[in-house]
Amino acid sequence: MPDDKDDVARRALGIASTLAHADPGERAAARRMGPEGAAVFWRIVARHGIAPRDEETWRRITKLLALLTPASVTESVHESGRHIGAVLADGGDAQARLEKPVLSEQRLARLLAARGQARFDALERAIRALARNRPKVDGPSLAWAVLNNDTRAIARAYYTRLDRRADVAEKEKTND
Repeated sequence: MPDDKDDVARRALGIASTLAHADPGERAAARRMGPEGAAVFWRIVARHGIAPRDEETWRRITKLLALLTPASVTESVHESGRHIGAVLADGGDAQARLEKPVLSEQRLARLLAARGQARFDALERAIRALARNRPKVDGPSLAWAVLNNDTRAIARAYYTRLDRRADVAEKEKTND
């Protein structure tokens, strides 16, 4: 499994771009794909030189990015700096004043505590829920959410985004 930040970022950005330029049928196949993969995934494997031992992990990353890529888009879902943890909190609206997070703290806690297949399943459920809002997300941060068992980065970004809601409310009070 690649652990070089540049390699992970390059692959994640390449996958997001490939999905944005794929036809709607290929994106749909990527959203539905199981362990057998899909044609667009196998093109990604060939293009990025993904080793056989890493295929399952990158298939999962591709599926999550495909879930976030609507059928009608022509641009990547990647937005630098929109960490997956923050997007889980605000649903993709970086400017929203949050009354409550989109993904509840209880669901986040279950996601953070899960390991192995259960962790991926929880992450996929969260991404499916977010996909309705058509959020932009930092592709490499999503890839690291799958690659890295250390979930502190997700929690840190989530709670940092939640704390911003208090900052916004405080600023509004002082401006009144």
